[in-house]
Amino acid sequence: MRLQDAQKLLDRCFSGTREGAPRLHEPSDARFAGRGGAVWLEYRWYVRERGMAEVFLKWDRVPAGASPSAVEATVLRTHLLGQSPMLAQRALRTVEGGTPAPERVLDVLRGDGIRRECVAKGRTTVTVEHWESRGPVALLDAARFEELAAPLEAEDSTPEARHEAVQRLADAERSPRVADVLLRLVARKPSLMALRILSEWGEVKAREFVQRDLASVTPGNAADLWALTALDRRLEAWASLARPA
Repeated sequence: MRLQDAQKLLDRCFSGTREGAPRLHEPSDARFAGRGGAVWLEYRWYVRERGMAEVFLKWDRVPAGASPSAVEATVLRTHLLGQSPMLAQRALRTVEGGTPAPERVLDVLRGDGIRRECVAKGRTTVTVEHWESRGPVALLDAARFEELAAPLEAEDSTPEARHEAVQRLADAERSPRVADVLLRLVARKPSLMALRILSEWGEVKAREFVQRDLASVTPGNAADLWALTALDRRLEAWASLARPA
């Protein structure tokens, strides 16, 4: 599927749906000129009710001057977060007419608890991921919770240890008390993993720490600049749900 056709498909499927944050279109933003890799990226954030459809497009980089009409999209993926039946219906329109292609889901993603619809439309892999389907419901007992949270409260923990501890705690329980632990962590020390989880959960209090870390990105570090900008836009989209349309 050509990139232009993929973008038009999104425009049709989400017609009339509010976007909660400005689109992030890598080729048109000079800040990301130095980001390495062989692909370009675009993000969109559609919001409705208590949910979000975060749409991700990927396509191969082409030489300057090449015809944009010949560019193919390689990935069109929608992440469904929060709760919005309407956004789920709109997202599922993107996979209509495609050939089921579960084999295109990366092995590392299998068994992560996320429900997926994955189809092929030519070379383009189109996927809808139901992130709201992931996450344990039962609370941990107090002793286990304290055990998992301890490395995140410790001042002498290494970045690697905190990264692993964030994943273990968030995988074991999704709750306000876990969000509080992660917020205390990012208030003290940078943690991209904790910020990703907080933004996925819609914890808009994390945005000030995303913006703090954005302000301290070293020149030339386009990878962190992209990742933190995308998280900032996601949190902006969550915050927009509290404002009138």
